Amino acid sequence: MLAVIGIVYGAMVALVQRDFKFVIGYSSVSHMGFVLLGLVTINSIGLSGAVLQMFSHGIIAGLLFAVVGRMVYDRTHTRDLTLLEGMNLDKALPFAAGTFVIAAFASMGLPGFSGFAAEMQVLIGAWYAFPRFALLAGFGILVGVAYTLRVLQKSFYGEGGEIAEHDAHPLPPISVSERLGAAILLGATNLIGLYPKVLLDLIGPSFDTPLFKGLREGAGL
Repeated sequence: MLAVIGIVYGAMVALVQRDFKFVIGYSSVSHMGFVLLGLVTINSIGLSGAVLQMFSHGIIAGLLFAVVGRMVYDRTHTRDLTLLEGMNLDKALPFAAGTFVIAAFASMGLPGFSGFAAEMQVLIGAWYAFPRFALLAGFGILVGVAYTLRVLQKSFYGEGGEIAEHDAHPLPPISVSERLGAAILLGATNLIGLYPKVLLDLIGPSFDTPLFKGLREGAGL
């Protein structure tokens, strides 16, 4: 039950945040709820999904925080979404905007990204063990789509103010190292999204150890 509360609570709180960084932080609470949900299923599908979600979240959250903190905050010196909404950042920082769009798709769990593979594994495992919890977790995903689209619109694709500060003083361009780091993280989430077997073949055998067999027997599975 705590896992589902974490998924839904994190998503609901993220939906009303005004601080760009806090949105990503509370989204992490929601994503970690999927890890806990997968762990409590005590079946190989759910457990594999939980481990895959840990990897996926580390990649996606790292990418999102890189955009928020490194690319946006270091240049605009604000994380307030109401202020960012008037800065036309999609034009001032097009690379950051494009990166955040793709990272947002990954965070929402769209097919082709690691988040989809991980959350699907967890939901299937949860459906076998706790069908009602799987449905509630699905609702949390829908709320996640809502807060992700909201923060995407406010941070990069707002209507813009009459005179944005960067119109007179252009923001520093995204550096080569920032572009390279973003490309590596994007490539990782895309690779695992398209070929989750790369990690699942490593994760699966670990659940055949005596430790996990004992856990399953103790849970009556």
